[in-house]
Amino acid sequence: MLHVKAIYWAYIDNIRIDIRRKCVSLFLVCNPLIILCQTSFDMTYKEGNYYITSYMNNHGNVEIFVESGLPGVLINEHNYNRLFVDSLYQTVDSGYSEIKSFYGSHSVSKIKYGKVYIGDLSYQGNVYVIDRYNKIGIPIHMLKNEKDSTANMIRFNFNRRILDFVGKDSIVKKNEYKVVELSPMPVVETTLFLADTYGHSGNIKGKFIFDIGNSSPLYLFNRNLSLQSFIKRNGFKIFPAKDKSGNNVGYGIYADYCRVGRQKIRNASIGLTDRIYISDILGCIGPSLFMKGYVIIDTKNNVIYYE
Repeated sequence: MLHVKAIYWAYIDNIRIDIRRKCVSLFLVCNPLIILCQTSFDMTYKEGNYYITSYMNNHGNVEIFVESGLPGVLINEHNYNRLFVDSLYQTVDSGYSEIKSFYGSHSVSKIKYGKVYIGDLSYQGNVYVIDRYNKIGIPIHMLKNEKDSTANMIRFNFNRRILDFVGKDSIVKKNEYKVVELSPMPVVETTLFLADTYGHSGNIKGKFIFDIGNSSPLYLFNRNLSLQSFIKRNGFKIFPAKDKSGNNVGYGIYADYCRVGRQKIRNASIGLTDRIYISDILGCIGPSLFMKGYVIIDTKNNVIYYE
């Protein structure tokens, strides 16, 4: 009788083990699908930049730098070898060895072309493998929704720090900027109105980059001749800008009132820089201009909605 019971319990234990194995296998199969089917992300804010954490090419818990001023995916050699299967990507013969952005220049070791998966989103384009770059940067406005092609608008809720992809039925369209360029970065055309604390005011119409990586509400490119004329004509006073330690880090205009399109902000420091010059671009619009509302990039209709 004891022998029979031993056989019985051994049989039950084997069934339990087999069930556990099947459950583990099922979890491993299903769990990536749960993670990968991701079109909504919590954003974290560090040192003036926004990040999301997601799967990239089936590798989990990858911290990704969210940007709109990048020409493609930027990544260093170590992370490229860790996250990419090189044979799946074409080599691009670019003819240049350096890439420049608002944050400096980097030597390019190689440029690859192909599809990159981020959660349930994808990017198709160039991947720049560069030196001295400690982030994994993606051009957020170039991502596509693999799960639902109708939910192709990119919504930033900076107040709640959520980034998600939505369809036209999920939003209330209030104000909008017309996008005149989308690649390599979104450029809008609108009117800027400034009033400083000394009673000087004026407006200027022109083009602005919508730059997620810009920590200021508005940053102006002082080498632009139209902008120089605007500042001089209206008598705006320019002051040195200091960091927390009291060191001069640039200069700018202290605006009692600033309006970009219909979006307004009060008591804002408007930065000026001589380091950046892009043809007919007046400056950059940053996320802090929209901290109490949302921004939606509609790449299909070339519009940015905002509240």
